[in-house]
Amino acid sequence: MLEVMEWLEDIDYSYDLLINLDSDVLFAREGFEQFILNEMKDKDYMGVGTKIPDDDFYCLVQLRLEIDQWIPLLGNEPYMESFNVGQAYSRKLVLRFLHDDQYELLKSNLRDTRSFGVDELIFVTMTDRLGFSLHAYPEDASSSIRYRPYFPLDEIVSLMNGKPDSTLVHPVYRNLKDEARSFIREAMKRKIQLSPDYQERFMEEYLGEMPYLIRRSKYKGAKIEWLAASEDEGLLYWRENQSGRTKDVLFGPYKFGSEKIEGLTALEGKFGNLEAVCRSGNTLIHYWREEHSGEWSKSEQFAEGVKGIPGFLESGHGNFEVVAPMKKGGLGHWWRNNDDPMHPWFGPAVFGTGHYDDVILVENNEKQLTAIACKDGKYQYYVRDDHNSWEWFGPYE
Repeated sequence: MLEVMEWLEDIDYSYDLLINLDSDVLFAREGFEQFILNEMKDKDYMGVGTKIPDDDFYCLVQLRLEIDQWIPLLGNEPYMESFNVGQAYSRKLVLRFLHDDQYELLKSNLRDTRSFGVDELIFVTMTDRLGFSLHAYPEDASSSIRYRPYFPLDEIVSLMNGKPDSTLVHPVYRNLKDEARSFIREAMKRKIQLSPDYQERFMEEYLGEMPYLIRRSKYKGAKIEWLAASEDEGLLYWRENQSGRTKDVLFGPYKFGSEKIEGLTALEGKFGNLEAVCRSGNTLIHYWREEHSGEWSKSEQFAEGVKGIPGFLESGHGNFEVVAPMKKGGLGHWWRNNDDPMHPWFGPAVFGTGHYDDVILVENNEKQLTAIACKDGKYQYYVRDDHNSWEWFGPYE
């Protein structure tokens, strides 16, 4: 963190607050920025669980093994602790760190220490010793930030349903296919599709209705593509080549299809093509873009009696899987056999009760299909027993 502080000042970067985040953090919803601005008003420091540590706190026990080198900097105990993730510093405090008489000692101690987790003790204790007030995150906001265990899907669903102040979640597995990350990523895309306000913030220029963003793994993130429903009929497609120039080039829109599209989802499949599943009326249609020719093609209608926006993924079995709310209630599941040259669709297998507004489909960390369905703003989820019966079980909350 001290190196980041130095770097920001070396490049003369204009900022108000510096916040420490790790790579296993997940933003579960919008709102963290506004939360920080509200909480840090007239404050210089805030951390999760800011307090005097328990005597057997592991990081403190480790620090005591090097106590002779830390006493000249921190003085005698008691010290203070804050969880590393989410520590927030004002620029005023950062400058105080960098220009303090003991800056070189702080820098050398941090460089030479072998103690685990000193960031959870040193910066907060130094803040206190420099005469700045310490503040802790409010309990609701800090309840989703912990050391271990990793947050599984069921806890993420519970947070989304019952804790609107839990915008920052830690820890989540550092895997883009992790069930929690997959769910939140799709949920954010749904917000963009369903809210004009989100669309306006997401894009500088209007790109159709219900925009769906795809960052291509095939091109290592160098190409971003959009699909959107046309205002009248059919679909619109754009491609952005990110070249490192000041202004990247956006190609499109290319229009295809003749149906009025009312819901869509898409992915990059194992064939290297873009694949889209769209709802038109109460039916589901599959489109794909052949990568070499650039042409979009359409399959036969494979589902009817549906509503909302379908969930769509390519499972670990290599098949396309689709789940959608049924107009008569429950959820319908369809799948396409990608090993068959004819690529036939099968379904629906109907499961669940009640009338759902929306559904997100992920593959959980046990490689089972998981459908997270939304009703009246609350999520429930169903899990398919992929390893035995292939039946759907739930709902779980």
